[in-house]
Amino acid sequence: MLTRRMVLKDTLMVSAGVALVAAAPCLADAAPPYVLKLSTADPVPVPPDFIGLGYEMSSVAPIGLLSASNHRYVELIKGIGSEGVIRVGGIVANYTRYAPNGAIKAERQDTFITQESLEQFAGFLRKTGWRAIWSVNFAQGTVDEAVEEVGAVAKILDSRLLAIEVGNEVEAYGNGQKPFRKPPYTYETYRSEYSQWHAAIVKAVPGIPFAAPDTATNVEWVEHMAKDAKGDVQLLTTHYYRNGQNHGSAEQLSHADPRLIDKLLRLRAASQQSGIPWRMCETNSFSGGGLQGVSNTFLGALWTLDFMLLLADYGCSGVNIETGVNQLSFVSHYSPIQDDGKGVNSAGVPYFGMLAFAAAKTGCSQAMRVEVPETLPNITAYALGAAAKVSSAVLINRGDDDVRCSVAGLSLGSHVTAMRLLAPSSTSQTGVTFAGSSVQPSGRWKPTHTEHIIGSDVPVPGWSAVVLRDLERR
Repeated sequence: MLTRRMVLKDTLMVSAGVALVAAAPCLADAAPPYVLKLSTADPVPVPPDFIGLGYEMSSVAPIGLLSASNHRYVELIKGIGSEGVIRVGGIVANYTRYAPNGAIKAERQDTFITQESLEQFAGFLRKTGWRAIWSVNFAQGTVDEAVEEVGAVAKILDSRLLAIEVGNEVEAYGNGQKPFRKPPYTYETYRSEYSQWHAAIVKAVPGIPFAAPDTATNVEWVEHMAKDAKGDVQLLTTHYYRNGQNHGSAEQLSHADPRLIDKLLRLRAASQQSGIPWRMCETNSFSGGGLQGVSNTFLGALWTLDFMLLLADYGCSGVNIETGVNQLSFVSHYSPIQDDGKGVNSAGVPYFGMLAFAAAKTGCSQAMRVEVPETLPNITAYALGAAAKVSSAVLINRGDDDVRCSVAGLSLGSHVTAMRLLAPSSTSQTGVTFAGSSVQPSGRWKPTHTEHIIGSDVPVPGWSAVVLRDLERR
């Protein structure tokens, strides 16, 4: 069946570089366009290594996966940024040991990292240009084991190490049938333990940076850590999932999470008051590996793009999108980078959201808030640039209706191109393209279709996104 969106997609992809006039042929233009304008809020810094991925510790152990010789994986990483951060930890970190000359194991509750594992990972980081946040086993390990492990990690990863993380989702250590700590496990008890571990590690590896407290959901612990820090934490970290897998739905990825804004405001305030940057170091759509038929669809890609831009808007210093084999030993549905279990990695549907974010962020160091009319509940818009000047803008439509937006109020300039994120429908798991291209089997992506924007009106079809770039400011 030929749909309106398919017609528009075919029209837009007739030829690379085709001019897009103000009245696009497949969108009704009788009504005036919706006007977008810049907020008067100050621009927010966006670090060069904002983009990131997150892995369970078991992904680092085996030889061949996160390896410089895994050319597909290297290309997939490079495709979303020449700089970035890989965070390794997760629940598996609670069951991981460092055995420099031991046998490698990569099981959900029995993982062993060796010197060979570390050396391979260091080579991967050097090849991609990315850095790492490394978690130690605070749940069941000892401080002496952590000192040995961090010494090896710091030596082998060298300048590729961003920070050491002590524990994973630490506020939950007193929970469950077999808790890691005697309940109730309070922030004060955790802070005392953290200080002991920090002192021992820094004594052995002077000057090494730390990320903490790495909570699952608890913002209050992050606020306490920010307030209590006396040079013993360099990066505030926490996690976020829209919901649990069993309670997730497509509807939840179609609209903003009403709880999230409050969380972001509190994290931003804690960061500003302490002068310590904060990072969403583990996140994705639904915990437990995502929701099949939702997280791995085009809706998942649009949500990923919107979520990353929203974090940048609220002063987050970076985000680690969880990917790969999870703590339940299967490749998560939400994974931006998929694995067929036979050594072949490829781009998952959410990867395209990260790809679009990377294209928008290229050459930009600031986020500038965009005001969207309240009559457009399914539209979100963001602006990125430098020196308080907009270089790129992203418009996302998570609704059925096609809309036309005026971007004159964003002051983009006169040489603007558009790159579209498209798919046959919101539920599509195949046929997804960005700037006319899919990701090649080699892991590389290259745009084959960009549009030259004439005038200030931009059509945004239902269930699609567009990245606008001012060529003169990049």
